[in-house]
Amino acid sequence: MAAQDLAKTSYNEVATAYDGYAQTPAGIIEAQLIAQALGPDLTGLHVLDLGGGSGLHARECIDYGAESVDIVDISPEMLKVASDIEESLGRRDKIKTFEADVSKPLSDYGLPLREGYDVVMANWIFSHADKRSTLEGMFANIGAYLKPRGIFVGIRDANPSSHNFQTGKYGAHVGWVKEIEGGVKYWAVLHCKPEPVEFEVSSLEIIYGGSKELYENAGLTDIVEVPLKSAQCVKDDPEFWADFLEDPFLAVVRAVKV
Repeated sequence: MAAQDLAKTSYNEVATAYDGYAQTPAGIIEAQLIAQALGPDLTGLHVLDLGGGSGLHARECIDYGAESVDIVDISPEMLKVASDIEESLGRRDKIKTFEADVSKPLSDYGLPLREGYDVVMANWIFSHADKRSTLEGMFANIGAYLKPRGIFVGIRDANPSSHNFQTGKYGAHVGWVKEIEGGVKYWAVLHCKPEPVEFEVSSLEIIYGGSKELYENAGLTDIVEVPLKSAQCVKDDPEFWADFLEDPFLAVVRAVKV
């Protein structure tokens, strides 16, 4: 099964449980690093969330003042969770959801997206690409929909073989890892409650190795990793996070459109 088809099947199966990831240590540091990358104020800005799923980070953007967030995701079940949460909050038109494969040209879907967004997020989508061409399709959409001087924020694998990803200390662990051409596949387990969430991941070295090539090809510059030490949870409990700082399994990247 192709990586994108597998992602759709996997996330459909875990849709209702996935938001529990936000309560794990990994989910907490992830959210705080994204907040650092986005900045303190998104007032009036429009955000495109590629692979935004259940709207976990989209809702955070609204909390930070964003005028709107458009989520594009391959999983209809994840998008339903996002829509249901918005309905429960009594909000209209703040977060809209669209089903599409973000590795394919979004223009081909005829979606009512904006011509340009102030912020484009792409959190974990690169971890569902087992071919460079798939990644190139994802980055093409990032470049196409981000305004000049707009901000890109994305989460990526850092070290899929991290010792900390094997122990599960930080709320996620890897069941197995095997090599594929240009990278690895692995079985990820997120320690959500009441039940863990599990799915297969593909990750290429050009992403987890920290290369800037694909970002630059998409017209991005000022490409930086958000320092792990900037997260409040690390400041509050440096002893707990010491192992993670030494060998992290995730990174948050921030960049600017040329």
